[in-house]
Amino acid sequence: MGGDYAMITIKDIAKYCGVSVSTVSYALSNNSTISEKTKQRVREAAKALNYVPNSNARSLKQKSTHKIGVFVPGFQGPIHPTILAGIAHILRNIDEKYNMIVTFADEDMSLIKQRSIDLAIIMDAKTSKDLIVELSDYMPIITFDQDIEHASIYNTFVDNTKAMMNLTNLMIKKGCRRIGYVLGSSSSYHNELRFTGYKEGLKENGIPFNNDLVYNADAFTEFKGQETISILLENLDELPFDGLICANDELAIGALQALKEHNYQVPKDCLIAGFDDIEKTLYVHPNLTTVKVDWFSYGKQIAELALEILNKKNPNQSLTIHTTIIERESTSNLTTSK
Repeated sequence: MGGDYAMITIKDIAKYCGVSVSTVSYALSNNSTISEKTKQRVREAAKALNYVPNSNARSLKQKSTHKIGVFVPGFQGPIHPTILAGIAHILRNIDEKYNMIVTFADEDMSLIKQRSIDLAIIMDAKTSKDLIVELSDYMPIITFDQDIEHASIYNTFVDNTKAMMNLTNLMIKKGCRRIGYVLGSSSSYHNELRFTGYKEGLKENGIPFNNDLVYNADAFTEFKGQETISILLENLDELPFDGLICANDELAIGALQALKEHNYQVPKDCLIAGFDDIEKTLYVHPNLTTVKVDWFSYGKQIAELALEILNKKNPNQSLTIHTTIIERESTSNLTTSK
């Protein structure tokens, strides 16, 4: 086993030591969160297995493939295709040397392990941190809304928490005091960050968090938004909330439809807002207040970061994409009595 240097990865060391991949990664990078005893055990295991550190392992590769792999959870909804379009724009117009391969994150990680690409962009939030750390032993990795400390991992973020906090503040300024919240997929990291922003917005304004006003759709689709709010309203004589914030626009559009079906008027009976500013927010009635993320620009910036990494320009380890609130009819003058 120890004779084949290129085949030994930090996953092998983790198995040898009986610890997680991330523990091995932190130990080898001398991270202060790992005890000296564990660091020593990991170093001894790495030596015994003839582990080749990341930079040396990559140097064994004979030549560049000039391919960047993008690993997505799927193509449903408008977000991932728009990001991909932004990435493609840079690769076609700025640096034509590199091509993009798009595949599913849960099916084809062999592209990384076989070094069929030079860099991986992992956009699937369900990909575990330990797996990403393991894969970074083969090549640089760019993540999407993950926070992983490692020399070969570059994290990109939307400022989800701050953005949702600002949106909650807007609802409160409009007069809402009983603000409901519709959660998206439980496996999504940015779902968690947005929910944190909602709670922080309430806290900042002295409004107690009420778990009874939190509704778990466990998905980011219109259907689940509509279903979640329809089930809620079936046995109620009046709305439990005077404002409703949804973890994304598709949930908000579905919730808006459910409210209409139960003869509630927005914004007369309650305000509603979403997140992402997808095109459809302009065409529902009332049109939807939302948080705008320029996903095309995000894709462009991810591609630019990838090229900086590949061209060894020593870019920052993280990239944050800022947001703006777009106010529309769904949060216009509140007329309900409190």
